[in-house]
Amino acid sequence: MGDWVDAAVDLSLPVDAVKPVDAATMKRMRGHLASDSDLAGRNLARRLSQQADSWFESLATELPPGWALIATGGYARGVLCPGSDIDVMLMHPNKVSESAVRQVAESLWYPLWDSGIKLGPSAHTLKSVLQLASTELDTATSILRVRCLAGDAGLAASVQQQALELWRRKPLMWLQRLLVSGQTRWPKFGDVASLLEPDIKNGRGGLRDHDMIRWALAVDRPDVAAAMEGPLEDLAGPADLLLAIRCELHRVTGRAGNVLLLQDQDRVAAAMGYADADALMLNLSSAAHAIEWATERFWLRIERLISGGKGTPRTGAEVGRGVIIVDGEAQISPDPLVDVDDPAFVFHLAAVAAHAGFPVGARSLRLLASRGAEPGDAWTERTRRAFLSLLGSGTAVVGAVEALERYDLFSRYLPEWRAVRSLPQRNAFHTYTVDRHLLQTVANAHEFVRQVARPDLLLTGALLHDIGKGFPGDHTEVGMDLVDTICTRMGFSTSDTAIVRSLVEHHLLLPETATRRDLSDPRTVTNVVEAVGDLSRLELLSALTQADSLATGPSAWSAWKASLIAELVERAGQQLRGERTPDESPTAPEAFDHLVSSAHVGDGIHLEYQEMADHDVLRIASADRSGLFSVIAGTLALHGLDVLSADARTAADGTAVDQFVLSRSKAGAAPWQRLEHDLRSALAGHLDIDARLRQRIASQSRRKALAAAPARLEVLISNDASDWTTIIDVRAPDGVAVLYRLSHELTMSGLNIRSAKVATLGHEVVDVFYVRTADDQQVPTEQHTALRQLLADALR
Repeated sequence: MGDWVDAAVDLSLPVDAVKPVDAATMKRMRGHLASDSDLAGRNLARRLSQQADSWFESLATELPPGWALIATGGYARGVLCPGSDIDVMLMHPNKVSESAVRQVAESLWYPLWDSGIKLGPSAHTLKSVLQLASTELDTATSILRVRCLAGDAGLAASVQQQALELWRRKPLMWLQRLLVSGQTRWPKFGDVASLLEPDIKNGRGGLRDHDMIRWALAVDRPDVAAAMEGPLEDLAGPADLLLAIRCELHRVTGRAGNVLLLQDQDRVAAAMGYADADALMLNLSSAAHAIEWATERFWLRIERLISGGKGTPRTGAEVGRGVIIVDGEAQISPDPLVDVDDPAFVFHLAAVAAHAGFPVGARSLRLLASRGAEPGDAWTERTRRAFLSLLGSGTAVVGAVEALERYDLFSRYLPEWRAVRSLPQRNAFHTYTVDRHLLQTVANAHEFVRQVARPDLLLTGALLHDIGKGFPGDHTEVGMDLVDTICTRMGFSTSDTAIVRSLVEHHLLLPETATRRDLSDPRTVTNVVEAVGDLSRLELLSALTQADSLATGPSAWSAWKASLIAELVERAGQQLRGERTPDESPTAPEAFDHLVSSAHVGDGIHLEYQEMADHDVLRIASADRSGLFSVIAGTLALHGLDVLSADARTAADGTAVDQFVLSRSKAGAAPWQRLEHDLRSALAGHLDIDARLRQRIASQSRRKALAAAPARLEVLISNDASDWTTIIDVRAPDGVAVLYRLSHELTMSGLNIRSAKVATLGHEVVDVFYVRTADDQQVPTEQHTALRQLLADALR
C-alpha cells in the first residue's frame, strides 16, 4: 500500500538557484513565471512550487537545531496554482518561548507577505500538530504528505509518519469524516461535469474528490483499496487536466478562483490551445465524469464498509428478473436463462436498479458493452417498455443513464444522444449541459405522470425536447425531424410520434406566450389553441413546460410565471372545451374601482403595494397623461427594481390604472416610501429621470458577461398577432433602464402603451409592448421601419 498517494515529489533545485531574495525580487520572479506561456498545467504548478522552495530555502538558512520548515498540502505535492495559498508549517521543539517562535516565523513569513505572496502558515511542535490533526480533518489531511524545505529532515519525516499512524489506528473514523465532508460539499457546489459554470476544485468530480480518494487510501487497508473501481493512476490524467484548467483560470483572471465562469472560458480555452470554449468544456466534462464515476462507486462501498453492511440486501437477493444485488450494486444474475443479448436487457437492468435505488455494477455494464444490438437498430416492444420504465424512475434516471453512457450503452440505442453528451449551452439562463438538462427534465416530469393520460409520451417528449441542440440549425426544427426518426425506431405509432413531435415543436409555446403576451387579448389564447389542437396535447405540454422550466435554471420558473402559465392553460382549456372565456383581465380598470376612486382624492395619485411570495405588485391610479408609463418605469429603474410585466388601462372617466409586477430584490421588499416620494416628484416635474439614470449608468461597473455570444439587438413589429393593438418585440442586451428607454421613445413617437411584458434571459431581455396610436388605432404598417430604427437607436 505504499502507493496510496503520489510518488515522492522531486522538486530539487540546482545549488546556485538557492540565493537570498528580497520582496521585490520575489514579486518580479512570481510575475515572470506566471506569465510564461510555455509553462502550463502540472509543469507550471511544479515550477511555482520549485520557486517557492527557493524562496524558503534562501530565507531559512539558519534555523536553530531541532527546527524544521515543511511544506504541506498541495504545495508538498508540487501542485501550486498561480493563485494558490502556499501552505507551510514551522516545526520547533517543545521548550521554546513564544517570542522566539514568533521571531523565527516572522523572518520567514514577512518577506513573502511584503511581496504579495499568499501564505497559509502555521507553527507547531510535533505534539501540538498531532493533537490538532486528531480532531481537525483539514490539518489531518494536509500532513499526510509533507516535504522538508529546511532544517531537521528527521522531524519532517516524523510528522508524516505519525500522521499516517493516526489514520491507520482509527481508519473507519477517518473514512467517516471524509465521507461526511464530501456529502456536505457535493450539494453545495454541484457536479463539475454537468454545470455550465463548474467549481473545478470543490464540485463533485473535481480536484477535491480526487484528493479524498487519495486520503482514504492512506488508512492502508486491503478492503479500502478493493473499493476502488480501478487503479488510482487511472484518474491521474483527468486530475491533471482539471489542475491545468485551474492554473490557467488563475493566470488569465489574476484571481484565485475555482469557478470557471462563462466570461472566462474563452480566454482559458485559448490559453490551453483549444479550438474554442466548447471544446474546453467538453474535455473538462469528460475528465470530471471519470473522477465522479470513481468517487461515487468508491464512497458507496466505503459507506457500506463503515456501516458493516447494515441495510444492504444480502448478496444474491433478486430485485428483478435477471437482476441481483451484489455488495450493494445491481448486477446481472448468473442464471443461464438470462438473455443478456436481448436488446431490452440493457434498459431492463438500469430500470430495475433505478427503481430499487441501487447503482448498476461496472462488471455488468462492461459485459453488456461487449455485446448487444447494433447502433440504430429498430427496437422491440420489450425494449421500449424497459426504456419507458427507466425514464419513469424519477430522480434516479439521471444517475442510471449516466452509468449506461459511461460505457456508451445509452447512445448505442439512441445514437443521437452522442451529439448532446456533455454539450455546454454557455448562457446564464441554463444551469446544466444539454444532456443533463434533458435528464433532469425527465426526472421532473415524473411528478406529473399521474396528471396526464399518456405518461409515456410525456417522458419521451421530456427526453427529446432539446435533442436538436446537438445539430446545426434551429434546435426546434431539427428536433422535430429527429423525433420522426427516433420515435419510429422506438416503435411508436404514427399518431404517437406526431404527438411527441408536437411537444418538441411547441415546448416553448406556453412560457413564451404567458410571459410575453397579453393574456387578456383574445388572440393570445386563440393562437395557443390553434397551435396545440386538443386538450390531450395541452395537458402534456403544460406538464412538459413545468418540468423543462424547473430543469433550466432559477430564472426560468417562479410563482409568478407559474400563475401566468396556469392562467393561460386554463383559458386555452376553456376554449378547447367550448366554454366561454372571460373577456376581462385581472388588471382591467373594473378590478381597481377603489384605486380609481382614490385617484380623485388629494394630489390625484394613489399607490397600492402588494408583496407576494417571490415578487411584488405595484398598482398606480392617476389622471391619464402622456408619458405616464415611461415616468413610472424610469422611477422604478432609479431604485434598481426589475419589471416582470406591466399593464396600463384607462377607465371611462379618464383615470389611468397601471400595474407593475416587480422581481423580488435580494435585499427584500422594495423601498415603497422612497419610491412613492420620487414618483410623485417625477410626475410633478421636479425629478429629472434622464439625468439621474445617466448618473446611475455611469457609476455602475461593467456588467459580468453571461454568455458565450453577445446578446443581439432585434426589434419586431406586427399588426397580425393582435386584433386591436400593434405588438412590438424588442430583444436586447440586458442593461440599466431598458424598459424606460424604450417606453420613453414610444411616448415621444405619440404611442400609448396598453401593456408590456419583460423577460430576462440571462444576458439579454425581451420587452414586449402592446401599443395604440393617439387616435386609438394600430400603428400603420408604413411606419414600422422608422419605428424599429428609433427603438434600436434608443438602446445603443
